[in-house]
Amino acid sequence: MPLEKVVKDFMHPLGHYPYVSEKEPVKKVLKLLSNSKELHAPFIIVIRDGEDGHGTVRGFISPPEVVFGIAEHFLKGAERIGPIFWEGQLQAECMESFNKKVKEIMTPFKTCINESEMILEAVFSFHKHQINSLPVVREKEVVGIIHLEDILIGIAETLPE
Repeated sequence: MPLEKVVKDFMHPLGHYPYVSEKEPVKKVLKLLSNSKELHAPFIIVIRDGEDGHGTVRGFISPPEVVFGIAEHFLKGAERIGPIFWEGQLQAECMESFNKKVKEIMTPFKTCINESEMILEAVFSFHKHQINSLPVVREKEVVGIIHLEDILIGIAETLPE
């Protein structure tokens, strides 16, 4: 039965994801996400702490972090007075945000899961931390990522015909 498998059986190896340094500008992430769409690759960019992006894995960026990070100024105002749209303002905000550092908008990993854990443990972590992606570790090193969608596919595979 697919759901009796361990996390390693469902994870995507870390090498499947593009990565950048947390010190890179947001515009680099936008270019990588744009390329991911064309290649039908995952919409997640892994963030590392090294200058060249080859350091310790610190977190990730997906489309929500980018969009909400760019529109942060507007979102804070919308909380107080509701959404107000000024023509050209969002574009101007985007232009300014492109030079923000990735570290300013990335989501640091809240938790991780060992590759040998049962899938139910991953489900528990997704629910407890209200997240959709988990870094998978082997001996304290991140080796992959598992997504809630991966478990959904596993559940769908158990449906009787």
